[in-house]
Amino acid sequence: MSTEDALSAAAPGCYCWIPTEDLAPGMVIARPVQGGRGNQLTLRIAVGSSVTTSTIAQLVNKGVECVAVRQDAPLDEAARAAAVARYGQRLAEIFGDQPNDACHPLLDALRACGPSAC
Repeated sequence: MSTEDALSAAAPGCYCWIPTEDLAPGMVIARPVQGGRGNQLTLRIAVGSSVTTSTIAQLVNKGVECVAVRQDAPLDEAARAAAVARYGQRLAEIFGDQPNDACHPLLDALRACGPSAC
């Protein structure tokens, strides 16, 4: 079985990338997660794992910004609007009020792409 076949079997439907701070217990990991400090891998979470409060704390501690979680149904309009607002706030936190010229192409691309959606 290929990696893509295994992923499809473990995570049916679609998945969305969400900020670690928006994770909630019970969500299901849809893409492998790895984290650590420097060259040392100290966190590995497999596809299909259920998120717990401990998982969230570990992800935050390791500096993991976002995680793909299974989402079997598309977001409704209100949830989508909230996700877009959180995405914009996070970009502002990362890039600041006056990003330097070298950052503008990346910031523009991220704004154009927007948050992931099913």
